[in-house]
Amino acid sequence: MWRYIVGNALVRCASVGNALVRCAMSIRTIDSTSALVRCVIFITAIFLILTGCVPKYLPVVQGNIEILDEFAILRTDDEMLAVRMDLWNGEPQYLTEYFDVMFIRVQNRTRENIKIETEHFALIDENSLQSDLVPADIVLEIALAHPSLVPEWYSISAETQRENLTRINTIRRNIMTRAFAFGDIYPGAIKEGMIFFPKLESKNQEFTLIYKSNEIVFRKMKK
Repeated sequence: MWRYIVGNALVRCASVGNALVRCAMSIRTIDSTSALVRCVIFITAIFLILTGCVPKYLPVVQGNIEILDEFAILRTDDEMLAVRMDLWNGEPQYLTEYFDVMFIRVQNRTRENIKIETEHFALIDENSLQSDLVPADIVLEIALAHPSLVPEWYSISAETQRENLTRINTIRRNIMTRAFAFGDIYPGAIKEGMIFFPKLESKNQEFTLIYKSNEIVFRKMKK
């Protein structure tokens, strides 16, 4: 399944990635202020397109779910979960083209360790199609397969290779440090971070986040 996701991600990002590479090469090969300005405008436009199309989902008031500052808050005897849809900022800018990102905070309210696993989460769209949480290492694998990061190395300069390596390290650090660390939570302790799901269809209007046996409904905000 993950091979399909990786392949699909590569196909969808190829045109944008190749365009950005061509733009960068034009800056290197043309000593022209106008060329630089055109490329800056182009890259800015691409960034706005990729970030501007991210849908805004808000939690819906329901049963045992509290709403506070766009967070849905679930309290049980053993733990407290706070969750909201989140926007990805920084490298890689194209990440939300392939994933929906959520920020979660889990507090252990017991006197013993509790364990949080990826299998505790699932997402069900308005057509009852289920998506499982995508582990951070798979997210990273897809992010690093972007065409702008895997050019034909023999055809680019040593400086560009160094820049790509720096960017790769930044992407790896951003994803792995921001992702929620699954596993044990000590008594009274809190863990927080981002979780990732395959991108919902743009026409989707609401979804249900499943956490263990609990359901949290999110609905797309009307523009």
